[in-house]
Amino acid sequence: MKLFKLHNIRLILILGILFFLVGFANHRQTLKPVTSLEVELLDASKIFITEVEVEKILQQVLKSNGDSLVNETRLDSFEKALNANEMIRSSEAFYDLDGTLSAKIIQREPIARIKDGGFYYMDADGLPMPLSPNYSSRVPLVSGVEPNELKEVYPLLMKIEADDFLKKHIIAIRKNGENNYVLEVRGRDYLVSFGQISYLDRKLTNYKVFYLKALEYKKLDKYKRIDLQFGNQVVCTTK
Repeated sequence: MKLFKLHNIRLILILGILFFLVGFANHRQTLKPVTSLEVELLDASKIFITEVEVEKILQQVLKSNGDSLVNETRLDSFEKALNANEMIRSSEAFYDLDGTLSAKIIQREPIARIKDGGFYYMDADGLPMPLSPNYSSRVPLVSGVEPNELKEVYPLLMKIEADDFLKKHIIAIRKNGENNYVLEVRGRDYLVSFGQISYLDRKLTNYKVFYLKALEYKKLDKYKRIDLQFGNQVVCTTK
């Protein structure tokens, strides 16, 4: 019985020491200064916001905190400041063991450039996004669409964004009258009458099949208009 009690006492003492050491280590960690900043853009092929600009945001938050100490409770304030930037979709902030404050950034992704007096982007979430001084994205130009009508054209833009051929091929979308859209394509003189934003898969598939066939027979330069509005038919008007 005595041995059992001694064993329990030793176990309690060991656990107590471990908790003390962990708590002491955590306390010492919170007293460490932030030694450096590290920024990672998870898609660095398009730079809408630079690493230097992200570091400036982190530095501003550090300054507003009144000190530069490692403090896990402040990570949320860094992420809120980063996510408030119009070029950032989401962020993750964390400390490394050496005191480095790191931030991983996911930038917003434009799918169209909207012409409405001035210019701005629509992003992959269907939200307006300002142009960036750092990078110009090659996305279709949308015109003739009121701001409250952008949700109407959004499904078509997402289909274009998801298709490698269409993404490179379609350069502009113009609304002519109510529910009547016209597409402009790269390197060709003809226009594509798309009509309403409906039956997207069928219309786009029909167009791709037509294009490849016409390209094969070298007939693309003979047309001035390609009409996709008539069910499964592709109606062409020659020059």
